[in-house]
Amino acid sequence: MAKQILIITIDPDNKTISLQHGEEGAVAQEVFLQSLALFGGDAKSQEVFIKMFGASADAAWAYAQGYRIAHSAEGGPALNSFYKQCSAHICQIIDPKAFENGITAEEAVNRWENPDQTKWFGMDSEDVLADKQISEARKKWTH
Repeated sequence: MAKQILIITIDPDNKTISLQHGEEGAVAQEVFLQSLALFGGDAKSQEVFIKMFGASADAAWAYAQGYRIAHSAEGGPALNSFYKQCSAHICQIIDPKAFENGITAEEAVNRWENPDQTKWFGMDSEDVLADKQISEARKKWTH
């Protein structure tokens, strides 16, 4: 595999983020982003690198898109496994007791992907439906 090159340019005054990427020696592709969350780490040596710019919603949307790609034919089994493992680790970091109910990380991720989110969050269907209706009503009034 060829070396990969990333060049990130952040202009806080103009609120722009440019990311150039590609293989070493090749013409870089450039994309312009609204947000960037760059995480790097080595748990064994306790090294961590975190830089975040832009809106958290955009960064979360990008992570979710990566998760969807990982589960598609385009992603493949290695990317699929990587995203599932990252998601499980994130759940455990947010709530160390997340898996105390005896389910595996795989089961937790599958619940997270479940279209019936009431099973994951532990709320009954009426509460979720009411919250959704309130949310939809707010959207109508604000637009």
